[in-house]
Amino acid sequence: MTGEEEVRKAYESILGQDYEEAAAWFRKAIEQDPGNGEYHYKLSITCARSGKIDEALALARRAQDLDPGVEAYSIQVRTLEGKRLAAKAERMLAGGAQHVPLAASYLRRAVRLDPLEEGPYVLLAAALARMKEYREAAAVLRELLELNPEHGGAQSMLEQMRNMTSENLED
Repeated sequence: MTGEEEVRKAYESILGQDYEEAAAWFRKAIEQDPGNGEYHYKLSITCARSGKIDEALALARRAQDLDPGVEAYSIQVRTLEGKRLAAKAERMLAGGAQHVPLAASYLRRAVRLDPLEEGPYVLLAAALARMKEYREAAAVLRELLELNPEHGGAQSMLEQMRNMTSENLED
């Protein structure tokens, strides 16, 4: 088989919702043509869908190295780096107050890397509120509400912060 035939089989597996089998076919395509960035990219997407963020990130970086001019590969790298940082920060936030400032730093970077992903905004606002940085937390929540005006959690958190502090959080 050629790499393209393996990719076709991978898509058949995806349509059948068998992502592990799809990943195996993408790996076979890479074996056929290891210099094809598109194959690495497609496997990266499949791994990310399966929650294998570190593997997906390594594959996306490989695709980017092979074809540095492809914007989709760069976007995939940034998105996955943001997910990895947000997951790390979430674990840190569960670990205690001493980790909150570093977690907030990771979350700020995650928001910059993937400004369309809503989860890091909420986590960042929560971390900032724990640090009593209410104005910045409110600003993060307002930014999220600009992105998604229907985000009920953000609106609720903003109301809670308004009730917790006498500060004017509208600035």
